[in-house]
Amino acid sequence: MEVLVVGDSWASAVEGDTKKDAGWPDILGVDPEYQQGVGGTTAYQWSHDHNGMLTKARETECDTLIVSLMGNDARAALSDGKVTHDEVLTALGSMRNVLNWLCRKRTFVILYADPFSGKNTQSRAGIPILNAAIRFVVQGDAHFIDLGEILDERHFDGKDIHPTRAGHEVIAEHFRRILGDE
Repeated sequence: MEVLVVGDSWASAVEGDTKKDAGWPDILGVDPEYQQGVGGTTAYQWSHDHNGMLTKARETECDTLIVSLMGNDARAALSDGKVTHDEVLTALGSMRNVLNWLCRKRTFVILYADPFSGKNTQSRAGIPILNAAIRFVVQGDAHFIDLGEILDERHFDGKDIHPTRAGHEVIAEHFRRILGDE
């Protein structure tokens, strides 16, 4: 399937229970050359072409793009207990730059699900803010895929921030429907 997948560990599809980078792109049948998600990366790193990631993605020909970014930017900003104005602007600007360079005929941007189903105060408050920031910066350039609407506590192990293999199966089926409908 010629769908370019870029971004962080939700794009590389880390499975919370197996720790493998497999998940929904493999289940969906995305060609390994088009699976360019890199776990742990930030929108800032993508925007600044860290290790040539952005260049490689730009040179990959396809009509459909799926992006998952800004989660690690948010985690880094929160690591010291306070989020600064500069950290927010850097993340937003970086995401905007990535989309400016990579936007395709069909572009989908992933919104994160709460991996702790409201049981973790920071996650319960932070995920909606993160998703709102993503919506703000992306605006009309893409379709949003809100994983919070399709995943629930059955799709996480309660310890890891990534969906389990079963969660990735749900994501793959959701994308299969969406990509077939477009």
